[in-house]
Amino acid sequence: MAFYVSMLAAATGIYLGIRFYGETLLPYQPVTSPSVLPSRAIGHPPDVLMQVLLALVVVIILARAVGSLFAYFQQPPVVGEIIAGILLGPSLLGRVSPGVAGYLFPPTVVPVVGVLAEIGVVLYMFLVGLELDTSLLRRRGHAAVAISHASIVVPFLAGAFLALYQYPRLSSHSVSFTSFSLFLGVSMSVTAFPVLARILTDRRMHRSRMGAMTLTCAAVDDVTAWCLLAVVVSIVQAKTAGAIWTIAMALAFIATLLLIIRPLMTRLATLYGNRGRLTQGVMAMLFIALLASALFTDLIGIHAVFGAFALGAVIPHDSGMARDLTDRLEDLLVVLLLPAFFAFTGLRTQISLVAGPAQWMMCVLIVLVASIGKFGGSALAARLTGLKWRDSAALGILMNTRGLVELIVLNIGLDLGVIAPELFAMLVIMALVTTFATTPILYLLISGENRREFEEQPASPAGTRVPLAASERLSDCPVVAAVSNPHTVDTLIELAAAASPVEGHPLRVLTLIRRPEGGVRSGLREIEERVAPKTPVLLAVMERARSMGVPIETQAAWSDDPGRDLVEMAQAAGAAWLMIGVHQPVFGTDEMGGTVRQVMSNLAGSSIHLGIVSRGHLKHASRIFALVDDIVDGRASLDLATRVARARNYSVHALLVADNGSEPASELTALVRDASRLSGQWLYTDILRTRESANILKQVRGELLVLGAGTANQINLPINVVPERDGCIVVVQGADTRQTTAPVQ
Repeated sequence: MAFYVSMLAAATGIYLGIRFYGETLLPYQPVTSPSVLPSRAIGHPPDVLMQVLLALVVVIILARAVGSLFAYFQQPPVVGEIIAGILLGPSLLGRVSPGVAGYLFPPTVVPVVGVLAEIGVVLYMFLVGLELDTSLLRRRGHAAVAISHASIVVPFLAGAFLALYQYPRLSSHSVSFTSFSLFLGVSMSVTAFPVLARILTDRRMHRSRMGAMTLTCAAVDDVTAWCLLAVVVSIVQAKTAGAIWTIAMALAFIATLLLIIRPLMTRLATLYGNRGRLTQGVMAMLFIALLASALFTDLIGIHAVFGAFALGAVIPHDSGMARDLTDRLEDLLVVLLLPAFFAFTGLRTQISLVAGPAQWMMCVLIVLVASIGKFGGSALAARLTGLKWRDSAALGILMNTRGLVELIVLNIGLDLGVIAPELFAMLVIMALVTTFATTPILYLLISGENRREFEEQPASPAGTRVPLAASERLSDCPVVAAVSNPHTVDTLIELAAAASPVEGHPLRVLTLIRRPEGGVRSGLREIEERVAPKTPVLLAVMERARSMGVPIETQAAWSDDPGRDLVEMAQAAGAAWLMIGVHQPVFGTDEMGGTVRQVMSNLAGSSIHLGIVSRGHLKHASRIFALVDDIVDGRASLDLATRVARARNYSVHALLVADNGSEPASELTALVRDASRLSGQWLYTDILRTRESANILKQVRGELLVLGAGTANQINLPINVVPERDGCIVVVQGADTRQTTAPVQ
């Protein structure tokens, strides 16, 4: 406690010294620069609504395109969306084609876009509060608090020092040095918690010691920085007495949220659990609370975003209501409202104001001060609390992420008149550079062998939740089936159930759900959930299993990489077989591509057989044709055929694959003979005389065909053209061991 008091007292003393000297400085006389956007659009637009709709169409298309491009290069999409907004503003479009810019964003449209942007910011901050896991604030104790406070105090003081240099050059008579320095310090102190958390979860680093510490520090930083900004805004907007009244009202508002609203939200979450869905009445109550909170904080002078953030933070983070509320609001926010905010910010950003070597050097200075202050304060404090230098450096790099949160702060400052357009443009550049640099620098730091250390180092020896990929509910499972499409599960479940042992554990059925894209979500709620929400495909599986009288156990899991996660879950289960459906391409006919190809590649060399089931049915099937050769695929095909035949009372016809039409090798006939003896079934054998896929499909019409992946490639078997879906084809990739290929006893 003495350390915190000393640190805060020292920081306060340093700032008061800066303020005392700064008040003696003369402010800068800004040079007015006319906007490159024309005051009148080309022609006479017949309808403001039409112009707004046209502007939104262009904004959404460009934001999604540039954001997707940045995501392709492993960058946060928000960086691309911010750049898309700048491209539509006077920095590019307004200079290259003023007429087009004026037509898209005439004076009648910009205010409407601004209102949409403000609504988007309020909703965004509400969802940011909803995503904030308040347990993170208590999970790491003094170490996390010390690192977080250092990551705020150091860049804040660095920004205040920088204000001594910038105030005479980039401020005006209407702004006091106190307001200017406070706001510049806050703009240097911000960390974008959602972007930071998404970077960690996407790279599976959130469970490492460094990742857990970073998340905790960012959560503390987030809350502290917004509270600090609320104080700064109240000081900027009011005199001393007025600021004290504003802070007192803000404290009363927070007390009301904690003592009255939070228990009500907990009861509301319980009501949601009883109903199982968000009713219109519950949604109405939540929106009334959101709008009232935002309105109140705006009335007392600390901006509407604080009320929205605070209300979101008191809603139970891990409740189904929070997840459902995010699901309903996020798409509208990310697709429509946030692009409008980026466009509105872009219209206010004039990069051309940063002209000449002196101003660009000042811009570089801002980036350096912001980065060194944030990185240095975080990394040094982390090292002093016991983290290794590499972990401390990674933590500092991540804490330097600013993203959309910084833009919100800057727009508040521009609206209040604290920062001039020139400084606004420089700070926007700083936000872009620091966010853009996070991923590549972090990648360089943890590349190679270091990455495994970051991913595998446990955050806590005890009390850590078990990942879905290592769930004990799937242990010792001989057959795992992965389903994705509710319309194609019948045959897959029938075959997987038949391939399961007669005695032992029931069939385990998995479905992997793509984790929602980044945007507002940090990804932590989905990662930490042991069971994902029930899905239509699992409901179809359970209905089918019930009609068959087959006991099964189902599990849904979130996934960013199904091809990898399916293999990891099957390996953790000790599975002998993994059964999946064919790929269903949007374009083309390659049913062995996509996730199927990834699973095949990831299973190569493992001890798990893979069965890829085509679309079709087994309504008229009574025989199984197995194309058998003396390689792992052929042996596994015979194993699957005998498993299914025993369960469904089918006859097995083993078509022996020999080279160039010659007699099959003695080892191959011995393999079939042993399989017949062990399974207790008679196997009909024949030699595959022709390798023409059309003749093979004609011969097995209406039946089940099992063959190895290598053989399917050799004969160019089109598994997607089963005549009238009458019958079914299973392509098998065998395990690289003979241990798991014996028929079921």
